[in-house]
Amino acid sequence: MKKLYNNMISRQVEIFTEEEQELLRNTPIVVMGSGGLGGTIIEQLVRTGFENITIIDQDVFDETNLNRQVRSNLDTIGKSKVKTTKEAAEKINPNVNITDYDLTIDSSNISEVLKGNKILIDAVDNVYTRVLISREAKKQGITFVHSAVDKTTGQLSVFEPDSKSYEELFKLKSFEKDLEESKEYLLSLSTKKPQVLGITPAIFGSLEVNETIKYILGKEDVILAPKVLQWDLFDISSFRIITF
Repeated sequence: MKKLYNNMISRQVEIFTEEEQELLRNTPIVVMGSGGLGGTIIEQLVRTGFENITIIDQDVFDETNLNRQVRSNLDTIGKSKVKTTKEAAEKINPNVNITDYDLTIDSSNISEVLKGNKILIDAVDNVYTRVLISREAKKQGITFVHSAVDKTTGQLSVFEPDSKSYEELFKLKSFEKDLEESKEYLLSLSTKKPQVLGITPAIFGSLEVNETIKYILGKEDVILAPKVLQWDLFDISSFRIITF
């Protein structure tokens, strides 16, 4: 298996030192969601050489996923997203250690699911779940890599445990309030599935992996909160990094 791994990452040896590659290989990452953003994120993590990955999603593939979710095809319709994604990842690198949770995340299980990870990558499609996981990440000292997409636009930011929280940065009314008391408000912010062009989550999922790599390796220019990258893919002039 070592030969396979070395061959797989051989085109990266002039990008990462041996020590950096090992750091990526051994850093435990959790990806919340394995659909549009998550499918791309998990694919790129595995191909980059990460070998300790936790994935969570309670959903199955359906025909509406075909425009953007890398593991959706006519053979996977109706099948578990996490099981299908895990099987595909193991065909890339049989040594990858993927812990898969085919369940709905809530306040009763989030603590255990995130335990022991260093980075949490956001690939969810609703604000309530995002607040739930970002709060727990902060509580456990886990860095939270966030992105959200809609149509041809997306945003991206990296929240360290001691930085402003996701809720505080985006001025959500739930900030510093009980989560269950804020649930109705947070769910109202995601009342319908967003319209999404397939390349949007593919690009922003890849950007999340890029920021994750930079953060783990201590590279400069990580997009750390309160900085946020915003971009409409149909308007190149809209690409900007602003400070909230």
